[in-house]
Amino acid sequence: MKIFLLLLQTFLLLNAAPTEDTQLKKMIGRMLIVGFDEQAIFYNSQIVKDIQRYNLGGVILFDRFYTDKERVKNILNSYQLKHLTNDLNIYSSKTLFIAIDQEGGRVARLKPEYGFIRIPSAKKISSMNLYDAKQIYTSQSKMLHSLGINLNFAPVVDLSINPKNRVIVGLERSYSKESKDVVKYAALVIDAQRKENIISVLKHFPGHGSSLGDSHKGFVDVSQTWDKKELEPYKMLIQQNRADAIMTAHVFNKNIDAKYPATLSYKTNTQVLRQELHFKGLIISDDMQMKAISAHYTLAESTNLAINAGVDILLFGNQLAHNSVKEIVDTIYKQVKSGVIPLTKIKEANRHINNMHTKSSIINKPIVFTDKREQLTKEYIKTHYGMNVKNINIIPKNIVVHWTAMMDFNKSFERLNPELLFSDRKDIAKASALNVSAHYLIDRKGVIHQLMPDNIMARHVIGLNYSSIGIENVGGKNNTKEDLTAAQLTSNIALINYLKDKYPSIKNILGHYEYRNYEDSELWLEKDKSYRTEKNDPGRSFMQKIRVALDK
Repeated sequence: MKIFLLLLQTFLLLNAAPTEDTQLKKMIGRMLIVGFDEQAIFYNSQIVKDIQRYNLGGVILFDRFYTDKERVKNILNSYQLKHLTNDLNIYSSKTLFIAIDQEGGRVARLKPEYGFIRIPSAKKISSMNLYDAKQIYTSQSKMLHSLGINLNFAPVVDLSINPKNRVIVGLERSYSKESKDVVKYAALVIDAQRKENIISVLKHFPGHGSSLGDSHKGFVDVSQTWDKKELEPYKMLIQQNRADAIMTAHVFNKNIDAKYPATLSYKTNTQVLRQELHFKGLIISDDMQMKAISAHYTLAESTNLAINAGVDILLFGNQLAHNSVKEIVDTIYKQVKSGVIPLTKIKEANRHINNMHTKSSIINKPIVFTDKREQLTKEYIKTHYGMNVKNINIIPKNIVVHWTAMMDFNKSFERLNPELLFSDRKDIAKASALNVSAHYLIDRKGVIHQLMPDNIMARHVIGLNYSSIGIENVGGKNNTKEDLTAAQLTSNIALINYLKDKYPSIKNILGHYEYRNYEDSELWLEKDKSYRTEKNDPGRSFMQKIRVALDK
Protein backbone atom coordinates (compact mmCIF):
# COMPACT_ATOMS: atom_id res chain seq x y z
CA MET A 1 0.00 0.00 0.00
CA LYS A 2 2.84 2.40 0.89
CA ILE A 3 4.52 1.68 -2.44
CA PHE A 4 1.24 2.39 -4.25
CA LEU A 5 0.80 5.71 -2.42
CA LEU A 6 4.41 6.69 -3.16
CA LEU A 7 3.95 5.91 -6.85
CA LEU A 8 0.67 7.84 -6.89
CA GLN A 9 2.28 10.84 -5.21
CA THR A 10 5.17 10.79 -7.72
CA PHE A 11 2.72 10.53 -10.61
CA LEU A 12 0.70 13.49 -9.34
CA LEU A 13 3.81 15.61 -8.80
CA LEU A 14 5.13 14.87 -12.28
CA ASN A 15 1.81 15.73 -13.84
CA ALA A 16 1.23 18.83 -11.70
CA ALA A 17 4.63 20.39 -12.38
CA PRO A 18 4.06 21.20 -16.07
CA THR A 19 0.81 22.98 -15.22
CA GLU A 20 2.49 25.11 -12.56
CA ASP A 21 5.45 25.77 -14.84
CA THR A 22 3.15 26.74 -17.71
CA GLN A 23 1.24 29.09 -15.45
CA LEU A 24 4.44 30.75 -14.25
CA LYS A 25 5.69 31.19 -17.80
CA LYS A 26 2.38 32.79 -18.75
CA MET A 27 2.67 35.19 -15.82
CA ILE A 28 6.14 36.11 -17.06
CA GLY A 29 4.76 36.48 -20.58
CA ARG A 30 2.22 39.01 -19.30
CA MET A 31 5.17 41.19 -18.27
CA LEU A 32 6.47 41.55 -21.83
CA ILE A 33 5.69 43.98 -24.63
CA VAL A 34 7.54 42.95 -27.78
CA GLY A 35 8.03 44.03 -31.36
CA PHE A 36 7.51 41.78 -34.39
CA ASP A 37 8.08 42.13 -38.13
CA GLU A 38 4.77 41.49 -39.94
CA GLN A 39 2.08 43.76 -41.38
CA ALA A 40 -0.42 40.88 -41.33
CA ILE A 41 -0.59 37.85 -39.06
CA PHE A 42 -1.93 34.32 -39.40
CA TYR A 43 -2.50 31.37 -37.08
CA ASN A 44 1.05 30.13 -37.65
CA SER A 45 2.80 33.52 -37.26
CA GLN A 46 5.44 33.50 -34.55
CA ILE A 47 3.84 36.42 -32.73
CA VAL A 48 0.53 34.54 -32.62
CA LYS A 49 2.25 31.47 -31.21
CA ASP A 50 3.91 33.64 -28.56
CA ILE A 51 0.65 35.36 -27.65
CA GLN A 52 -1.12 32.04 -27.21
CA ARG A 53 1.69 30.12 -25.55
CA TYR A 54 2.78 32.80 -23.08
CA ASN A 55 -0.27 35.07 -22.63
CA LEU A 56 1.93 37.83 -23.98
CA GLY A 57 1.34 41.20 -22.33
CA GLY A 58 1.44 43.23 -25.49
CA VAL A 59 3.07 44.29 -28.72
CA ILE A 60 4.66 47.52 -29.91
CA LEU A 61 4.12 48.67 -33.49
CA PHE A 62 6.66 50.43 -35.71
CA ASP A 63 6.30 51.84 -39.19
CA ARG A 64 9.83 51.09 -40.40
CA PHE A 65 12.83 49.02 -39.38
CA TYR A 66 15.39 50.97 -37.36
CA THR A 67 18.28 49.84 -39.55
CA ASP A 68 16.43 50.14 -42.87
CA LYS A 69 14.03 53.07 -43.12
CA GLU A 70 12.83 51.92 -46.54
CA ARG A 71 11.57 48.61 -45.21
CA VAL A 72 8.03 48.45 -43.80
CA LYS A 73 7.67 46.79 -40.41
CA ASN A 74 4.08 46.92 -39.13
CA ILE A 75 2.30 49.97 -40.56
CA LEU A 76 1.25 50.58 -44.17
CA ASN A 77 -2.03 52.51 -43.87
CA SER A 78 -5.12 52.74 -41.68
CA TYR A 79 -6.99 49.90 -43.42
CA GLN A 80 -4.10 47.48 -42.97
CA LEU A 81 -3.41 48.60 -39.40
CA LYS A 82 -7.02 48.14 -38.28
CA HIS A 83 -6.96 44.58 -39.59
CA LEU A 84 -3.65 43.89 -37.86
CA THR A 85 -4.77 45.12 -34.43
CA ASN A 86 -8.11 43.35 -34.79
CA ASP A 87 -6.38 40.06 -35.59
CA LEU A 88 -3.99 40.48 -32.66
CA ASN A 89 -6.98 40.77 -30.33
CA ILE A 90 -8.73 37.81 -31.92
CA TYR A 91 -5.74 35.55 -31.35
CA SER A 92 -5.32 36.62 -27.70
CA SER A 93 -7.48 35.16 -24.94
CA LYS A 94 -6.54 38.08 -22.67
CA THR A 95 -6.55 41.82 -23.26
CA LEU A 96 -3.37 42.88 -25.07
CA PHE A 97 -1.52 46.13 -24.77
CA ILE A 98 -1.27 47.27 -28.38
CA ALA A 99 1.32 50.00 -28.08
CA ILE A 100 2.90 52.68 -30.22
CA ASP A 101 5.20 55.70 -30.00
CA GLN A 102 3.00 58.53 -31.25
CA GLU A 103 4.36 61.70 -29.68
CA GLY A 104 4.07 63.94 -32.73
CA GLY A 105 6.73 65.68 -34.77
CA ARG A 106 9.84 63.58 -35.41
CA VAL A 107 8.65 60.73 -33.19
CA ALA A 108 5.47 59.53 -34.88
CA ARG A 109 4.83 56.05 -36.25
CA LEU A 110 1.61 57.24 -37.90
CA LYS A 111 2.90 59.59 -40.55
CA PRO A 112 0.95 61.77 -43.02
CA GLU A 113 2.55 59.95 -45.96
CA TYR A 114 0.73 56.79 -44.84
CA GLY A 115 -2.58 58.67 -44.73
CA PHE A 116 -2.64 59.62 -41.04
CA ILE A 117 -3.15 63.10 -39.60
CA ARG A 118 -0.07 65.22 -38.96
CA ILE A 119 0.67 65.83 -35.28
CA PRO A 120 3.09 68.68 -34.44
CA SER A 121 6.02 68.21 -32.09
CA ALA A 122 5.72 68.99 -28.39
CA LYS A 123 7.77 72.16 -28.88
CA LYS A 124 5.41 73.43 -31.59
CA ILE A 125 2.34 72.46 -29.56
CA SER A 126 3.63 74.48 -26.61
CA SER A 127 3.47 77.66 -28.69
CA MET A 128 -0.25 77.13 -29.33
CA ASN A 129 -3.16 78.13 -27.14
CA LEU A 130 -4.66 75.37 -25.01
CA TYR A 131 -7.86 75.14 -27.08
CA ASP A 132 -6.02 74.41 -30.33
CA ALA A 133 -3.65 71.98 -28.61
CA LYS A 134 -6.61 70.16 -27.08
CA GLN A 135 -8.27 69.80 -30.48
CA ILE A 136 -5.11 68.29 -31.97
CA TYR A 137 -4.73 65.75 -29.18
CA THR A 138 -8.43 64.92 -29.28
CA SER A 139 -8.12 64.14 -32.99
CA GLN A 140 -5.01 62.05 -32.40
CA SER A 141 -6.68 60.07 -29.61
CA LYS A 142 -9.73 59.33 -31.73
CA MET A 143 -7.41 58.17 -34.51
CA LEU A 144 -5.49 55.86 -32.16
CA HIS A 145 -8.71 54.40 -30.81
CA SER A 146 -10.11 53.79 -34.30
CA LEU A 147 -6.90 51.94 -35.20
CA GLY A 148 -7.16 49.59 -32.21
CA ILE A 149 -4.24 51.07 -30.26
CA ASN A 150 -4.77 51.17 -26.49
CA LEU A 151 -1.38 52.28 -25.14
CA ASN A 152 0.69 55.24 -26.30
CA PHE A 153 4.24 55.87 -25.12
CA ALA A 154 3.44 59.56 -24.70
CA PRO A 155 3.51 62.24 -23.48
CA VAL A 156 7.16 63.07 -22.94
CA VAL A 157 7.43 64.99 -19.66
CA ASP A 158 11.17 65.59 -19.77
CA LEU A 159 12.21 69.20 -19.16
CA SER A 160 14.20 70.87 -21.95
CA ILE A 161 16.79 72.22 -19.54
CA ASN A 162 19.87 71.32 -21.57
CA PRO A 163 19.93 73.05 -24.99
CA LYS A 164 22.71 70.67 -26.09
CA ASN A 165 20.48 67.62 -25.52
CA ARG A 166 19.91 65.91 -28.86
CA VAL A 167 17.54 63.03 -28.14
CA ILE A 168 14.87 65.14 -26.37
CA VAL A 169 15.48 68.86 -26.93
CA GLY A 170 17.04 68.49 -30.38
CA LEU A 171 14.09 66.45 -31.62
CA GLU A 172 11.57 68.94 -30.14
CA ARG A 173 10.10 66.25 -27.86
CA SER A 174 9.82 68.47 -24.77
CA TYR A 175 7.13 71.08 -24.14
CA SER A 176 9.22 73.37 -21.97
CA LYS A 177 11.99 73.74 -19.42
CA GLU A 178 9.33 74.67 -16.85
CA SER A 179 7.43 71.92 -15.02
CA LYS A 180 4.12 73.78 -14.92
CA ASP A 181 4.10 74.21 -18.70
CA VAL A 182 5.08 70.60 -19.33
CA VAL A 183 2.29 69.41 -17.03
CA LYS A 184 -0.24 71.77 -18.62
CA TYR A 185 0.26 70.34 -22.11
CA ALA A 186 0.90 66.76 -21.00
CA ALA A 187 -2.46 66.83 -19.22
CA LEU A 188 -4.17 67.58 -22.54
CA VAL A 189 -2.66 64.42 -24.04
CA ILE A 190 -3.57 62.28 -21.04
CA ASP A 191 -7.15 63.54 -20.76
CA ALA A 192 -7.79 63.13 -24.48
CA GLN A 193 -6.39 59.60 -24.48
CA ARG A 194 -8.35 58.60 -21.38
CA LYS A 195 -11.59 59.55 -23.11
CA GLU A 196 -10.70 57.00 -25.78
CA ASN A 197 -9.58 54.34 -23.26
CA ILE A 198 -5.93 54.73 -24.27
CA ILE A 199 -3.28 54.38 -21.58
CA SER A 200 -0.75 57.22 -21.49
CA VAL A 201 2.85 56.39 -20.61
CA LEU A 202 4.83 59.30 -19.14
CA LYS A 203 8.51 59.25 -20.02
CA HIS A 204 11.48 59.16 -19.35
CA PHE A 205 11.76 58.78 -15.55
CA PRO A 206 13.60 60.25 -13.64
CA GLY A 207 14.45 62.73 -16.42
CA HIS A 208 16.23 62.63 -19.79
CA GLY A 209 16.08 66.30 -20.76
CA SER A 210 19.41 67.15 -19.18
CA SER A 211 21.41 64.38 -20.84
CA LEU A 212 24.16 64.82 -23.41
CA GLY A 213 23.98 61.30 -24.84
CA ASP A 214 21.47 58.94 -26.45
CA SER A 215 20.69 55.73 -24.54
CA HIS A 216 19.80 54.03 -27.85
CA LYS A 217 23.50 54.12 -28.66
CA GLY A 218 25.25 53.69 -25.33
CA PHE A 219 25.80 54.56 -21.69
CA VAL A 220 24.36 57.94 -20.65
CA ASP A 221 25.41 59.62 -17.40
CA VAL A 222 23.29 62.57 -16.25
CA SER A 223 24.84 62.86 -12.78
CA GLN A 224 26.43 66.26 -13.50
CA THR A 225 23.56 67.73 -15.53
CA TRP A 226 20.43 66.35 -13.84
CA ASP A 227 18.32 68.64 -11.67
CA LYS A 228 15.89 67.45 -9.00
CA LYS A 229 13.20 69.60 -10.56
CA GLU A 230 13.05 66.99 -13.36
CA LEU A 231 10.95 64.93 -10.94
CA GLU A 232 8.34 67.70 -10.64
CA PRO A 233 6.20 66.80 -13.70
CA TYR A 234 5.85 63.23 -12.42
CA LYS A 235 5.02 64.39 -8.90
CA MET A 236 2.41 66.83 -10.15
CA LEU A 237 0.74 64.40 -12.56
CA ILE A 238 0.68 61.66 -9.92
CA GLN A 239 -1.01 64.06 -7.49
CA GLN A 240 -3.52 64.98 -10.20
CA ASN A 241 -4.33 61.27 -10.70
CA ARG A 242 -3.15 61.53 -14.30
CA ALA A 243 -0.24 59.07 -14.12
CA ASP A 244 -1.35 55.58 -15.15
CA ALA A 245 1.98 54.34 -16.48
CA ILE A 246 5.56 55.61 -16.43
CA MET A 247 8.51 54.58 -18.59
CA THR A 248 11.94 54.42 -17.02
CA ALA A 249 14.99 55.91 -18.70
CA HIS A 250 18.25 54.05 -19.19
CA VAL A 251 20.19 56.99 -17.78
CA PHE A 252 22.75 56.64 -15.00
CA ASN A 253 22.25 59.16 -12.21
CA LYS A 254 24.46 58.82 -9.15
CA ASN A 255 22.35 61.44 -7.36
CA ILE A 256 19.80 58.64 -6.98
CA ASP A 257 21.76 55.41 -7.46
CA ALA A 258 25.55 55.24 -7.63
CA LYS A 259 25.54 51.73 -9.11
CA TYR A 260 22.71 51.14 -11.61
CA PRO A 261 20.95 53.03 -14.43
CA ALA A 262 17.35 53.98 -13.70
CA THR A 263 15.66 51.00 -15.36
CA LEU A 264 17.69 48.57 -13.26
CA SER A 265 17.63 50.62 -10.06
CA TYR A 266 15.60 49.65 -7.00
CA LYS A 267 16.35 53.06 -5.50
CA THR A 268 14.90 54.81 -8.55
CA ASN A 269 11.82 52.69 -9.21
CA THR A 270 10.80 51.54 -5.76
CA GLN A 271 12.24 54.04 -3.30
CA VAL A 272 11.76 57.22 -5.34
CA LEU A 273 8.87 56.47 -7.71
CA ARG A 274 6.77 54.14 -5.54
CA GLN A 275 7.59 55.24 -2.01
CA GLU A 276 8.46 58.94 -2.28
CA LEU A 277 6.18 59.94 -5.15
CA HIS A 278 3.43 57.41 -4.21
CA PHE A 279 3.00 56.10 -7.76
CA LYS A 280 0.63 53.11 -7.98
CA GLY A 281 0.44 52.55 -11.72
CA LEU A 282 2.51 50.56 -14.19
CA ILE A 283 6.27 50.91 -14.43
CA ILE A 284 7.44 50.06 -17.95
CA SER A 285 11.06 49.85 -19.03
CA ASP A 286 12.42 51.64 -22.04
CA ASP A 287 13.60 49.22 -24.73
CA MET A 288 15.80 46.63 -23.01
CA GLN A 289 17.77 46.20 -26.25
CA MET A 290 19.14 49.74 -26.22
CA LYS A 291 22.93 49.82 -25.98
CA ALA A 292 22.82 51.59 -22.62
CA ILE A 293 21.57 48.27 -21.22
CA SER A 294 22.43 45.51 -23.69
CA ALA A 295 26.09 46.54 -24.07
CA HIS A 296 26.71 46.39 -20.33
CA TYR A 297 24.45 43.61 -19.02
CA THR A 298 23.50 40.13 -20.15
CA LEU A 299 19.84 39.31 -20.69
CA ALA A 300 19.77 37.43 -17.39
CA GLU A 301 21.37 40.32 -15.52
CA SER A 302 19.17 43.04 -16.99
CA THR A 303 15.88 41.17 -16.51
CA ASN A 304 16.83 40.17 -12.97
CA LEU A 305 17.79 43.72 -11.98
CA ALA A 306 14.80 45.37 -13.67
CA ILE A 307 12.19 43.06 -12.14
CA ASN A 308 13.75 43.23 -8.69
CA ALA A 309 13.92 47.02 -9.07
CA GLY A 310 10.14 47.07 -9.43
CA VAL A 311 9.62 47.25 -13.19
CA ASP A 312 6.27 45.67 -14.15
CA ILE A 313 6.65 45.41 -17.92
CA LEU A 314 9.82 44.84 -19.94
CA LEU A 315 9.88 46.32 -23.43
CA PHE A 316 11.73 44.48 -26.21
CA GLY A 317 11.16 46.41 -29.43
CA ASN A 318 13.21 43.97 -31.53
CA GLN A 319 14.41 46.94 -33.55
CA LEU A 320 17.96 47.31 -32.25
CA ALA A 321 18.49 43.58 -31.69
CA HIS A 322 16.38 40.45 -31.52
CA ASN A 323 15.41 38.28 -28.58
CA SER A 324 12.77 35.60 -28.98
CA VAL A 325 9.93 35.57 -26.47
CA LYS A 326 10.93 32.02 -25.56
CA GLU A 327 14.47 33.14 -24.77
CA ILE A 328 13.26 36.01 -22.58
CA VAL A 329 10.64 33.94 -20.75
CA ASP A 330 13.01 31.03 -20.16
CA THR A 331 15.70 33.38 -18.86
CA ILE A 332 13.35 34.94 -16.32
CA TYR A 333 11.73 31.59 -15.48
CA LYS A 334 15.06 30.04 -14.50
CA GLN A 335 15.79 32.97 -12.20
CA VAL A 336 12.40 32.68 -10.51
CA LYS A 337 12.86 28.94 -9.98
CA SER A 338 16.32 29.52 -8.52
CA GLY A 339 15.04 32.24 -6.20
CA VAL A 340 17.08 35.06 -7.74
CA ILE A 341 13.80 36.72 -8.72
CA PRO A 342 11.14 36.21 -6.02
CA LEU A 343 7.81 34.83 -7.24
CA THR A 344 6.16 37.67 -5.33
CA LYS A 345 7.70 40.12 -7.81
CA ILE A 346 6.06 38.30 -10.72
CA LYS A 347 2.71 38.23 -8.92
CA GLU A 348 2.96 41.90 -7.99
CA ALA A 349 3.68 42.91 -11.59
CA ASN A 350 0.76 40.81 -12.83
CA ARG A 351 -1.50 42.47 -10.27
CA HIS A 352 -0.49 45.91 -11.52
CA ILE A 353 -1.06 44.82 -15.13
CA ASN A 354 -4.48 43.32 -14.41
CA ASN A 355 -5.54 46.40 -12.46
CA MET A 356 -4.49 48.67 -15.31
CA HIS A 357 -6.58 46.68 -17.77
CA THR A 358 -9.53 46.93 -15.38
CA LYS A 359 -9.08 50.67 -14.88
CA SER A 360 -8.79 51.38 -18.60
CA SER A 361 -11.90 49.30 -19.35
CA ILE A 362 -14.20 51.29 -17.04
CA ILE A 363 -16.76 53.42 -18.88
CA ASN A 364 -17.77 56.72 -17.29
CA LYS A 365 -21.55 57.10 -17.17
CA PRO A 366 -22.23 59.69 -14.49
CA ILE A 367 -25.55 59.94 -12.70
CA VAL A 368 -27.02 63.38 -11.97
CA PHE A 369 -24.99 64.86 -9.13
CA THR A 370 -25.65 68.56 -8.61
CA ASP A 371 -25.37 70.63 -5.44
CA LYS A 372 -28.84 69.38 -4.58
CA ARG A 373 -27.71 65.75 -4.34
CA GLU A 374 -24.66 66.77 -2.35
CA GLN A 375 -26.83 68.72 0.11
CA LEU A 376 -29.26 65.81 0.46
CA THR A 377 -26.28 63.56 1.18
CA LYS A 378 -25.02 65.92 3.89
CA GLU A 379 -28.50 65.95 5.44
CA TYR A 380 -28.58 62.15 5.32
CA ILE A 381 -25.21 62.00 7.11
CA LYS A 382 -26.44 64.42 9.79
CA THR A 383 -29.76 62.65 10.34
CA HIS A 384 -28.54 59.06 10.29
CA TYR A 385 -24.94 59.34 11.44
CA GLY A 386 -25.11 62.39 13.70
CA MET A 387 -22.32 64.23 11.88
CA ASN A 388 -22.10 67.74 10.44
CA VAL A 389 -19.75 67.44 7.48
CA LYS A 390 -18.24 70.04 5.15
CA ASN A 391 -18.03 67.57 2.27
CA ILE A 392 -19.22 64.07 1.45
CA ASN A 393 -15.81 62.51 0.90
CA ILE A 394 -15.26 59.04 2.33
CA ILE A 395 -12.32 56.81 3.17
CA PRO A 396 -13.39 53.48 1.62
CA LYS A 397 -13.10 50.56 4.02
CA ASN A 398 -15.73 48.24 2.56
CA ILE A 399 -17.00 47.13 -0.83
CA VAL A 400 -20.66 46.15 -0.90
CA VAL A 401 -21.91 44.08 -3.85
CA HIS A 402 -25.55 44.42 -4.97
CA TRP A 403 -27.95 43.49 -7.71
CA THR A 404 -30.49 45.87 -9.22
CA ALA A 405 -33.39 43.36 -9.26
CA MET A 406 -33.91 44.44 -12.88
CA MET A 407 -32.73 42.71 -16.03
CA ASP A 408 -32.22 45.78 -18.22
CA PHE A 409 -29.17 48.05 -17.98
CA ASN A 410 -30.90 51.26 -19.05
CA LYS A 411 -33.78 50.74 -16.63
CA SER A 412 -31.31 49.98 -13.85
CA PHE A 413 -29.38 53.15 -14.62
CA GLU A 414 -32.53 55.26 -14.68
CA ARG A 415 -33.43 54.05 -11.19
CA LEU A 416 -30.10 55.37 -9.88
CA ASN A 417 -29.83 58.50 -12.00
CA PRO A 418 -32.33 60.97 -10.43
CA GLU A 419 -31.41 62.86 -7.29
CA LEU A 420 -34.75 62.26 -5.56
CA LEU A 421 -36.03 58.86 -4.44
CA PHE A 422 -38.79 57.26 -6.50
CA SER A 423 -42.23 57.26 -4.90
CA ASP A 424 -42.44 53.46 -5.01
CA ARG A 425 -39.59 53.06 -2.49
CA LYS A 426 -41.87 53.27 0.53
CA ASP A 427 -39.58 50.92 2.48
CA ILE A 428 -36.91 53.60 2.77
CA ALA A 429 -38.74 56.83 1.88
CA LYS A 430 -39.14 57.97 5.50
CA ALA A 431 -35.37 57.84 5.99
CA SER A 432 -34.55 60.42 3.30
CA ALA A 433 -35.64 61.91 -0.01
CA LEU A 434 -32.13 61.21 -1.33
CA ASN A 435 -32.24 58.65 -4.12
CA VAL A 436 -30.29 55.42 -3.87
CA SER A 437 -27.07 55.25 -5.86
CA ALA A 438 -23.88 53.28 -6.34
CA HIS A 439 -20.38 53.98 -7.52
CA TYR A 440 -20.33 51.27 -10.19
CA LEU A 441 -22.91 49.47 -12.31
CA ILE A 442 -21.95 46.26 -14.14
CA ASP A 443 -24.11 45.14 -17.05
CA ARG A 444 -24.97 41.56 -18.01
CA LYS A 445 -21.96 41.34 -20.36
CA GLY A 446 -19.59 42.38 -17.59
CA VAL A 447 -18.96 45.93 -18.80
CA ILE A 448 -18.13 48.17 -15.83
CA HIS A 449 -19.72 51.63 -15.72
CA GLN A 450 -18.65 54.23 -13.17
CA LEU A 451 -21.58 56.33 -12.01
CA MET A 452 -19.85 58.66 -9.56
CA PRO A 453 -16.43 59.21 -7.96
CA ASP A 454 -15.61 56.29 -5.66
CA ASN A 455 -14.36 58.53 -2.87
CA ILE A 456 -17.66 60.29 -2.17
CA MET A 457 -20.68 58.84 -0.38
CA ALA A 458 -23.42 57.00 -2.22
CA ARG A 459 -26.67 55.79 -0.64
CA HIS A 460 -26.66 52.05 -1.11
CA VAL A 461 -26.35 50.27 2.26
CA ILE A 462 -27.86 51.10 5.65
CA GLY A 463 -25.34 51.94 8.35
CA LEU A 464 -22.22 51.61 6.19
CA ASN A 465 -22.57 54.22 3.44
CA TYR A 466 -19.92 56.47 4.94
CA SER A 467 -17.18 53.87 4.48
CA SER A 468 -18.41 51.77 1.55
CA ILE A 469 -18.03 51.61 -2.21
CA GLY A 470 -21.13 50.18 -3.85
CA ILE A 471 -21.10 47.88 -6.89
CA GLU A 472 -24.49 47.24 -8.51
CA ASN A 473 -25.02 44.38 -10.95
CA VAL A 474 -27.84 44.29 -13.48
CA GLY A 475 -29.89 41.23 -12.58
CA GLY A 476 -31.49 39.42 -9.65
CA LYS A 477 -34.89 39.36 -11.30
CA ASN A 478 -37.59 40.54 -8.90
CA ASN A 479 -35.11 40.25 -6.02
CA THR A 480 -35.58 36.49 -5.96
CA LYS A 481 -33.41 34.82 -8.59
CA GLU A 482 -29.65 34.32 -8.41
CA ASP A 483 -29.03 34.98 -12.09
CA LEU A 484 -25.90 37.13 -12.31
CA THR A 485 -23.67 36.07 -15.21
CA ALA A 486 -20.19 34.59 -15.40
CA ALA A 487 -19.04 37.78 -17.12
CA GLN A 488 -20.35 39.82 -14.19
CA LEU A 489 -18.52 37.55 -11.77
CA THR A 490 -15.24 38.06 -13.63
CA SER A 491 -15.75 41.84 -13.70
CA ASN A 492 -16.65 42.03 -10.00
CA ILE A 493 -13.48 40.15 -9.08
CA ALA A 494 -11.35 42.39 -11.32
CA LEU A 495 -12.98 45.58 -10.06
CA ILE A 496 -12.64 44.57 -6.40
CA ASN A 497 -8.95 43.76 -6.89
CA TYR A 498 -8.43 47.12 -8.60
CA LEU A 499 -10.23 49.02 -5.82
CA LYS A 500 -8.33 47.20 -3.08
CA ASP A 501 -5.08 48.21 -4.73
CA LYS A 502 -6.29 51.78 -5.19
CA TYR A 503 -7.50 52.04 -1.59
CA PRO A 504 -5.40 50.00 0.87
CA SER A 505 -7.91 51.08 3.53
CA ILE A 506 -10.44 48.58 2.12
CA LYS A 507 -10.62 45.55 4.42
CA ASN A 508 -14.13 44.11 4.00
CA ILE A 509 -15.92 42.66 0.97
CA LEU A 510 -19.58 41.86 1.61
CA GLY A 511 -22.80 41.07 -0.12
CA HIS A 512 -25.67 43.46 0.58
CA TYR A 513 -27.47 40.69 2.45
CA GLU A 514 -24.60 40.65 4.98
CA TYR A 515 -24.73 44.31 6.00
CA ARG A 516 -26.34 43.66 9.41
CA ASN A 517 -23.36 41.57 10.44
CA TYR A 518 -21.57 44.90 10.98
CA GLU A 519 -24.06 46.45 13.43
CA ASP A 520 -21.69 45.95 16.35
CA SER A 521 -18.61 47.18 14.50
CA GLU A 522 -17.05 50.65 14.60
CA LEU A 523 -18.00 51.03 10.94
CA TRP A 524 -21.72 51.01 11.75
CA LEU A 525 -23.01 54.59 12.05
CA GLU A 526 -26.82 54.30 11.79
CA LYS A 527 -28.58 56.00 14.74
CA ASP A 528 -32.12 54.89 13.92
CA LYS A 529 -32.56 51.39 15.34
CA SER A 530 -35.82 50.92 13.46
CA TYR A 531 -34.26 51.60 10.07
CA ARG A 532 -33.45 48.16 8.66
CA THR A 533 -34.44 46.25 5.52
CA GLU A 534 -34.13 42.61 4.52
CA LYS A 535 -31.76 41.93 1.63
CA ASN A 536 -30.65 38.87 -0.30
CA ASP A 537 -28.57 40.42 -3.07
CA PRO A 538 -26.33 39.62 -4.86
CA GLY A 539 -26.90 35.98 -3.90
CA ARG A 540 -24.90 33.76 -1.58
CA SER A 541 -23.47 31.63 -4.37
CA PHE A 542 -22.20 34.71 -6.21
CA MET A 543 -20.47 36.07 -3.11
CA GLN A 544 -18.93 32.69 -2.37
CA LYS A 545 -17.40 32.58 -5.85
CA ILE A 546 -16.02 36.10 -5.40
CA ARG A 547 -14.41 35.17 -2.09
CA VAL A 548 -12.85 32.00 -3.48
CA ALA A 549 -11.29 34.01 -6.31
CA LEU A 550 -10.04 36.76 -3.99
CA ASP A 551 -8.41 34.20 -1.70
CA LYS A 552 -6.27 32.74 -4.50
